[in-house]
Amino acid sequence: MVNTSARMRRTVGAVVAVAATAASLVACSSTDGGGAAAGSTTLRFGLDSDVPNLVTPQNQGSASMILNGVLHRGLVQYDKTGAIVPALAETWEEEAAQTFTFHLREGLTFHDGSELDSADVKASLEHMANPDSVAKLYPAAKGIASVETPDAETVVVELSAPDAAFLSYMADVSGAILPSEEVGSEGPTYIGAGPYKYVSYEKGTSFVVEKFDAFYEDGQPSYDTIEFSIIPDQAARDNALLSGSVDMTSFVGWNSYSQVESAGNLVLDATEGPFMYLLFNTTEGSPFSNPKVREAVAWAVDRQAVVDAALGGVGAPLEGMPIPEGSDFYNADQANHFTKDVEKAKALLAEAGYPNGFTARMLSSSQYSFHQDTAISVQNDLKAIGIELEMNLPDWPTRLEIGAAGDYDIAVYGTVGVTNDPAFLDQILTPAGAQNAPFGYNDAKVNELLASGRAEADLDARKAIYDELGEYVLETAPIVGLAWRSQAYGLSDTISGFTNIPGFLTFNSGYTLATTTSK
Repeated sequence: MVNTSARMRRTVGAVVAVAATAASLVACSSTDGGGAAAGSTTLRFGLDSDVPNLVTPQNQGSASMILNGVLHRGLVQYDKTGAIVPALAETWEEEAAQTFTFHLREGLTFHDGSELDSADVKASLEHMANPDSVAKLYPAAKGIASVETPDAETVVVELSAPDAAFLSYMADVSGAILPSEEVGSEGPTYIGAGPYKYVSYEKGTSFVVEKFDAFYEDGQPSYDTIEFSIIPDQAARDNALLSGSVDMTSFVGWNSYSQVESAGNLVLDATEGPFMYLLFNTTEGSPFSNPKVREAVAWAVDRQAVVDAALGGVGAPLEGMPIPEGSDFYNADQANHFTKDVEKAKALLAEAGYPNGFTARMLSSSQYSFHQDTAISVQNDLKAIGIELEMNLPDWPTRLEIGAAGDYDIAVYGTVGVTNDPAFLDQILTPAGAQNAPFGYNDAKVNELLASGRAEADLDARKAIYDELGEYVLETAPIVGLAWRSQAYGLSDTISGFTNIPGFLTFNSGYTLATTTSK
């Protein structure tokens, strides 16, 4: 098992050919190859995916979270250590984890110059609380009973029940406050109150932002411009970093870790926390609506093979509940539950009425090699118990569309907890989880235990609740854990102020681009 609080910084560097996809944008940059020049006014960032229609409240993957982290701010946010700190709300009071009174900073404005006040906060929070919004934070926002605005700078949020994790959810980048007239938009949602404002977007090529002079934090941001080069291909992205054609990148490939250790003009900032897992279409008529079939899959998979084949050996098997080892809620027995047992898997499949197996549709993505390689590894394992998988490997935006429509039988997914609190299990075990959760899955016992866990303030009592939940989830296998993975940003050693926020919070690291500067 992996300690997801572990962090690694390595000094790295090399010279290789730059990808043409990156060069088309970065050639216009203010710095030459070899990293950001001292005092540079432009940061060149190699982004791992296109986001053709940014809809800030929704879960659209890691690239969207980076963009949201520069364009937007919510009431609170995470700092570089993972602590919750003020953002649009300068102060707040909390009563019994049920009533939250937020006091907004004076003089807040959006990028278009319009005033940001309590009405915008109310509209944004109420939208997140609407199940039709498909908001990433709906698992927390659904508990909002009322949002009152006694004046332009005060917001009082009353929950229907205590929620020990409410603030940690609101600190996520998708908790952004949007202009009231933009709330509920089908996108794109570019106007925010973050440190950078939107300039331009070229599909599949670039996304450019510039300094927002009215940002509420004095002295931030440092750069005049951030030029995001969209480089979905991992090798091309790594090469752009190594050659100095971009100053930093997201999603450094695991197979590049050892290569880049051989030189000294880059920094690899890595943390363990994201995890890979399988989810199922559990609607009536699907073989995976039967818990025994799902459990058979859980016993059939070789998790170390996934780590080796898909993650370059960088990571660890995820053999049970996705609770990190350093958590107060870690249960060793539940974390190390499944091993590969083909005979047991075959027996469960026979008990479920499929002694000869069946054919099913596997959804993954060719855009990220580790998603594709995970799918191939699982495909090989399930073939051994009679389940033949027909692969669908579209690009990432298309994969998200197909997943949202439930047009699959079994799917590979990778995620992190929205928060380090085990309340994050809402996002993978309930309908509120949308993309992260099994399609059609809605289990009353799971819902009840998750609600109880959020409402309970006593640590020991919460542990008991989540232990009961873990036992039930392992018995019924609505999801099947595969592997913990390392997540790394690569950056020039001439850059300072950026931090890969540890563990589950790694995808919130875009927040720290506000403090990123050239030495």
